[in-house]
Amino acid sequence: MILTSIQSTQQIEPKRAFDYWRSTALARVDASLVEGEGAFAARRLVAVLSQGTLIRTRSSPLVIERLPQQIRRDGHDDVCLSLLLSGSGHLEQGNRGALLAPGEIGLVSLARPFVLGAHESYEELRLHIPRAVFRQHVGNVEEVAGRAFRPGALGDLFASYLTTFAATVERMSETEAAHAYEGALHLLRGIVHGAGERGEGDTSVRALRSLADAHIERRLHDPALDPAEICAALQVSRTRLYAAFVPTGGIAAAIRDARLDRAHRRLSAPGRDGETITDIMRACGYLDPAGFSRAFRRRFGLAPRDVRAL
Repeated sequence: MILTSIQSTQQIEPKRAFDYWRSTALARVDASLVEGEGAFAARRLVAVLSQGTLIRTRSSPLVIERLPQQIRRDGHDDVCLSLLLSGSGHLEQGNRGALLAPGEIGLVSLARPFVLGAHESYEELRLHIPRAVFRQHVGNVEEVAGRAFRPGALGDLFASYLTTFAATVERMSETEAAHAYEGALHLLRGIVHGAGERGEGDTSVRALRSLADAHIERRLHDPALDPAEICAALQVSRTRLYAAFVPTGGIAAAIRDARLDRAHRRLSAPGRDGETITDIMRACGYLDPAGFSRAFRRRFGLAPRDVRAL
């Protein structure tokens, strides 16, 4: 039978839960909590397969970063596939990045630094695939690391397949799991090679826009986030950055709307009554309550307190 284990913070003292999770489940990366969130909780199923690892995780929001010193220390170079089942997230690796919505697939290489994050509670399925296995069954790791793949018909099939795989893996023999794993890789190859973004250069407008969107999502809590900070972080000129956002109203509007959208999600989400409107405002990068209220009303036609009341 397949070797499986359950990790959970359920029996851990609440104030120690995140430290426990960071030192066990997230030992290969650096992890930080999302500003403004409450008590941390997480649970995951880990299934060790003959050619990789399958993990199903439910977790409070967090941000994880793989640092150069961690890469040098452990030497792991697996490919990490993340299929988001609920919540929203972002990924950045090198000069690629993307926002992730449910049903979408993100790929990163453990051999290079990356950032992955979720700013609301999420559930995901993850496959750790050895680099040699990925090269044999899917293709060149460097062509896909840092990219997201949008759901199409094959993507929907892959999500259903991987969800069923995770639900039944505990009852499988090693031979059965090996066949199921190869089937997942076969579907992934079809998704990767059939993606419309394949062949675009990293310097394309779409790639730059995706990377900037991911960076914005990661830095929304910081009042200092502005176009100049994004240019410096992504090492691109103002001209290129501004050109990438012209079709949707500009980079400043993208930052403003992303802040307000996150505030609206938090104000309308159940189970967040312990957060004040001021807490949410600050977690979304606003310092001036009056300015926040005016901007929020212009975007949604309601005051923040009205959304909270609803």
